[in-house]
Amino acid sequence: MVYFAGMDQEGVLLEEEKEFKRFYKLSLWWVEHRASLRRLGIGLIAAFDVVLLLFVAWVAIDTYAISFDAERRVVAEAVAFGQSDLHAYTLANAADDLEVTQEKVFSIGEGRYDLFAMLLNSNDDWWATITYHFTTDEGDSEITTGFILPSEEKPIVDIAFESDSNVSDAELVLDSVDWHRVDHHMIHDYQAWEDDRLNLLVDSASFSKQTEFENDIFGRASFQLTNSTAFSYYEPRFFILLMKGSNVVGVNRTSLSDFESREEVKVDLNWFGTLPSVTNIEVVPEINLFDLDSYKALDGETTRDTRTRVLGR
Repeated sequence: MVYFAGMDQEGVLLEEEKEFKRFYKLSLWWVEHRASLRRLGIGLIAAFDVVLLLFVAWVAIDTYAISFDAERRVVAEAVAFGQSDLHAYTLANAADDLEVTQEKVFSIGEGRYDLFAMLLNSNDDWWATITYHFTTDEGDSEITTGFILPSEEKPIVDIAFESDSNVSDAELVLDSVDWHRVDHHMIHDYQAWEDDRLNLLVDSASFSKQTEFENDIFGRASFQLTNSTAFSYYEPRFFILLMKGSNVVGVNRTSLSDFESREEVKVDLNWFGTLPSVTNIEVVPEINLFDLDSYKALDGETTRDTRTRVLGR
């Protein structure tokens, strides 16, 4: 047992001696060649700098002397083609112009006229804010602001336009049209989104002639409104169209101070002046669904960002 222990100790000493010899040789080599390695490193760095400077010089000479004219032509062509592509893309995706589908004048007596037009927006992902007026042979109406929703055909009116002479024709003039694209990141299906917000039911619509105690005859349009949406509105407006068959023979408008969700309202609107022959009436709501000021806050909704509720899916 003593003999084997001594052999193990001798083996360990030999291994340590070998490791020391290797370290000594490496240290000696480094001492002898350190200056040469330093000069080699400086030479490599200097060579790299020279190559880099030569490359920069060549690029500058090639850019501004040899290939300048050719590269300028290439850049000019790229810009021209890019502008053409951008122009073509813009035209392909631009909104189609608004279209006036009807224009009429309704005499309501005593030198007053209701000016009426139907305006069509055929774009399903663009809505517009507009300024407009009516022009007649006897003068122009006041410039008014309005809006039109995507894929909407809506009445545009000027009520009780006064003229000393007979007005038989009027033309709707759009002074400005500012287009706004529907944000499909927030509104994925616009039609479903609109239906959720304009589900306003009209029931018991009728038009009748009434007689006052002095035997003056006036008309009365009556209808029941129900807000079947989950939204409440400030000052919603409604156009009332008197119809004879499929033709519009009279127009008026009214508004409510507010309209709560699930609320039912009975509306009576008197019609004075010349009364046409009427077979039925149509009620057209006018609410700018993209205007946050059109919506009333929900009870208890004090800090929540209304846009997440109004402009969400």
